[in-house]
Amino acid sequence: MKDGSSGERIGFEVDGTTLTVRDAVEGERMQLRVDREPDLSPAFPELFPSPVDSGVSFEAESVVIPEYASIVVRDVDGDHVARLDDPMELPRGSYCIEVNGVTKTLIRVTDVEIVATGVGGPDPVSLSFDRPRTVSIGARSFHTRPEATITVPDDPTALTEAVSFLGSSIKEFTPERSWPTLRGYPPRIERGDALDVPSMLSVPDTGVEVVVRPTYADVYRLSTLSYYLGARMVTGDTPAIRLDTGYEERLPTEGEALEEKVTEMFQTWFFLDTLARTEGYVPSDRYEYEAVGPELPFYPPNLSDRSMSERLMEYLEVDFETVAPHLPSWPTEAVLRPVPASAELIPHLAHVLAPIRVRGDSDTCVSDVPVGIATSPQAMTTLFGSGPSDTAHGEWDGTTPSGSRSATNWEPTSDAEPAPAGVSVLSTQAYENRIRRQISERGTVDVAFLFDDPERAQAVRESLSEPRELDGIGSWQVTVSPSRDAVTETISDPELDIVYCGSSVTVDDVGPNGEDLLDEGIVAPDLTVFEGVKDTGPGVDAIDRGGSCAILLSDGVSPDSIRTLIGLLTAGSPIAVAARLSLSSGSTEVRYVGDPATTITVDRGLTTQLYSCQAQANDTYRVVCRSFLSNESQIGGEYRFTGVFSDSSSALLGTEIEAGETDVSGILQLHEEKSPILRFSDEIVLWSDNLSAEGVKEISRDSQTNVDSFTSSDDPRRCE
Repeated sequence: MKDGSSGERIGFEVDGTTLTVRDAVEGERMQLRVDREPDLSPAFPELFPSPVDSGVSFEAESVVIPEYASIVVRDVDGDHVARLDDPMELPRGSYCIEVNGVTKTLIRVTDVEIVATGVGGPDPVSLSFDRPRTVSIGARSFHTRPEATITVPDDPTALTEAVSFLGSSIKEFTPERSWPTLRGYPPRIERGDALDVPSMLSVPDTGVEVVVRPTYADVYRLSTLSYYLGARMVTGDTPAIRLDTGYEERLPTEGEALEEKVTEMFQTWFFLDTLARTEGYVPSDRYEYEAVGPELPFYPPNLSDRSMSERLMEYLEVDFETVAPHLPSWPTEAVLRPVPASAELIPHLAHVLAPIRVRGDSDTCVSDVPVGIATSPQAMTTLFGSGPSDTAHGEWDGTTPSGSRSATNWEPTSDAEPAPAGVSVLSTQAYENRIRRQISERGTVDVAFLFDDPERAQAVRESLSEPRELDGIGSWQVTVSPSRDAVTETISDPELDIVYCGSSVTVDDVGPNGEDLLDEGIVAPDLTVFEGVKDTGPGVDAIDRGGSCAILLSDGVSPDSIRTLIGLLTAGSPIAVAARLSLSSGSTEVRYVGDPATTITVDRGLTTQLYSCQAQANDTYRVVCRSFLSNESQIGGEYRFTGVFSDSSSALLGTEIEAGETDVSGILQLHEEKSPILRFSDEIVLWSDNLSAEGVKEISRDSQTNVDSFTSSDDPRRCE
């Protein structure tokens, strides 16, 4: 066997006429068959129209692709030619064939005629050339997990060096990195005795420095921005952004003012990058550009080939207020304590581009207080606004009815409430568990319910199966009055995706204070939902045993709300969004453990789309579409309307767009599709719910006339 590897992430192995593309990060292998034993030589990454981690060249007259998810034919500049869904003959030209499978592989052949056979069925796809040609194969890891671990001592100056390496996961530093698939997962950070950076990692050369004072507070506040810019983080007397043009942007020195400025700069620059890429690898006609383009002092795509510093100089001319109404609602925002233990969360928060605030002091002796919490702004919005003209899409500003800011004013002291209602306790272990676990596809989710009350158990059974059995579930079971052993067996079953523990079960068998009643080392379901719990202890315990996340409800909820919650979760909704939508009419306080944008399942790679419908006077319905971000559908992606509102324009994931008006037939057409979720005021209609023309009219009559059912007096921490 010959190894033609030229990089750490991607390697190439030859065994006879089989060429194997080996993804060291994901632990995956893609095989290609060639008509002769390939004699590999390195191929320059610049040969390919999109980033690759490594490439090789060899001579061949045919290449066979045994397994794949999709194949797209492009020219050597990356322009779309055809999707390979049927056999076809390609005229003489130069092509780059994109194969999506367990890794992304590009097959480049020039001055060639190609015959593609075996397409559209279970057989391998064969690409036959009119003569022997030089074939260049490039591959890029999906990089959904860290490739290495950086060890840092408990010293903020050493941590600045580690943060400088986080951007090593980003494939390129053009505006294209605003696509989530080009950012990769940053390397881990773990605490140790001395700084140790694996040799495979390097600090990107972007010409940008982020200056921080040598404090944990400064490092944490600027870490996400530093990662996205691929900047070298250095220490100085005053926080600043330094460009290799010689310009220095001084930043505020006061903590909260620094947080606000950094968040505004980052979100502005990120958004402008998504506009600058619109004529790049994936050309798009974006709704947001139509709205904000005329207000910009430049044409964004003209900046795509400029250096990072040159682009940022132009971006600095744009006020945050110009782009704020068009920004996505962020899936995760974090609040960390300025202690060494928080450092291990930094790569995971950078991966989801989470803004970071810092609260509390450096007292590391505070017990029973998490090192960090998070909120999900997208789950705290009104969820039905007036379209993109709404300021910041109607985002919750963090205030409660009393005017306090529950998350940003959280003070992690021994006297403080460890986790206010509406927030999530962050855990490095939760992120690591999510990386290790295989996420289920929609329709294969296994769910178990534990109830002590037989009548309530029967009501939940009926709710899950009537009028139609809930979609998205592979199997489900309801256990009544479970024994202690049955509870232990269920909440330690790693094959289950969701376990729902009713109130009395939680208190009597798991423990109101979250005591771990299970043997050490036993794992847990992906998500555990606990009723009748205000303390996050049971959720933390579930994470320690291998779970990805937990939902803790202060009270029991109705069977219909349980059906909606489980239906949203099994359709791919993030946990905080699912709880917000399903529990909107009650007074239940909700807390989480793990990232609030965690999903339990994926739905064909699609994002969750909520179509909010408001009846108009002329028997039509105004429809507003909001998409939601998650750890699977990350910020920077795009989506298009489906069905009756199909449009060639796209929008950023996480935004709210006015879809238009339609009649009852249009609403029913939306409902017939599998992915959209419909909302009439505070009533959610899932795909598995029966909906008729008369049903649409009845729901509309019962709906409140106010399009925003969450009034300003509602407390988003409670699902009211």
